[in-house]
Amino acid sequence: MTERSRDKGVVVNSKFSAVLYRFRGYILGLLAVALVAAPPSLLPKRFELDECVAGFLIAIPLFLASAVLRVRARQFIGEHTRGKVHDADKLVTVGVYSRIRHPLYVSNTGFAVGFTFLHLGVSLWVVPFTLAVVLFEVVLARIEDRFLENKFGETWRKWASATPAFFPHFIKLPSYRPQRSFWQAFFADRSTWLWLLFCNLVLILRKVVFYV
Repeated sequence: MTERSRDKGVVVNSKFSAVLYRFRGYILGLLAVALVAAPPSLLPKRFELDECVAGFLIAIPLFLASAVLRVRARQFIGEHTRGKVHDADKLVTVGVYSRIRHPLYVSNTGFAVGFTFLHLGVSLWVVPFTLAVVLFEVVLARIEDRFLENKFGETWRKWASATPAFFPHFIKLPSYRPQRSFWQAFFADRSTWLWLLFCNLVLILRKVVFYV
C-alpha cells in the first residue's frame, strides 16, 4: 500500500468516525424504535416467575448500577455536554476514570441492556439487541480513544496502559475530591433521567396495550 493510499484511508476513516459520533443519538434512537416495535414479554396474570418477571429482576439492578456509575463519572468531568463533535479541555484520569476509561459508555450499555430485558424478558430475542448495542458502544469508545490519543499523546497512552476500557480494576488508588457532590451531579443530568423514565413508561405501556 502506498503512502498516499494510507493517508486516504485515514481520512475516510476519520470522516466516518466523525459522522458516527455526530449521529450516535439518532442511531441509538433507531435501535430504541426497533426494540419498542418488537413484541413484548407479558406479565403473568397471577404471581409467578416467568420470562417477563425474570427480565424485570435483571433490568432493575442494571439500571441502578448504570445510574450510580453515570453519576460518579459526572462528578469528575465537569459540565454536562452533548456535543456533536469531539472536544476535551483536559484528560480526566481521576475518580472513576482512574479505574475505567469509558464509564459513560458502559453506563449507556447497561441502561440499553436493561431496557431490552425489561421489554423482551429472558428470551433469545435479547441476544441480537444486546449485541447491536454492545458493538455500537465499543465502536464509539474506540473512536474516543483515538481522539484522546491524538490530542493528549503520551499522557493518554500512559493512562490507557494502566486503565481498562470497559472492565474496572479495583486496585487501591489515591482518592480525589470530585468537582461536585453526588446529588449535584445527579440533578445536573436530570434530562437523562427524564428521558430514561419516559422510555420505561413507553415499554411498560406496550405491555399493557398487548393485554387489550
